[in-house]
Amino acid sequence: MKTFKLSLLALLFSFTALYAQSAKVVFDLTTGDVSKIEKHLISNIKSLSKYYKEKNIDFKAIVVISGASYRFFVEDLKNSPYKTEKHVFAAKKKLNKVLQDLHDNDAVTFNMCKVGMTKRKISPNTLYKYVNAVDTKSIYLIRAQNDGYAYIPVH
Repeated sequence: MKTFKLSLLALLFSFTALYAQSAKVVFDLTTGDVSKIEKHLISNIKSLSKYYKEKNIDFKAIVVISGASYRFFVEDLKNSPYKTEKHVFAAKKKLNKVLQDLHDNDAVTFNMCKVGMTKRKISPNTLYKYVNAVDTKSIYLIRAQNDGYAYIPVH
């Protein structure tokens, strides 16, 4: 009888773990348009995070960085391929604090495609500390989607 009770208890815990509520999303960020980043990435993450927190649902977000969006995640612009792009310096002031806040307060993970970094000659040392640059875009997206993250493109 004791074995039956333990088995039943283990089964109940298994179902609880299976049905624990969480919401997971991976953003495929390729745009170089600051207004799109503000509207379709930052505002979206902020509103989703707020919505799920109010419902006591664990919210997780990953941003996969590639394409024209690289420039907004380089801290040391003077030692980057974007050193002559004045608009990037202006955008940096506008975006960095908000992106850092998403990482610090909303637990957003930022993953940059290493292949594109190599092609653009972006050194990992020039990136913000909150940006990971280990794998390729495809690997990040496959891993996230296999882990149950919903896919949202920001192009």
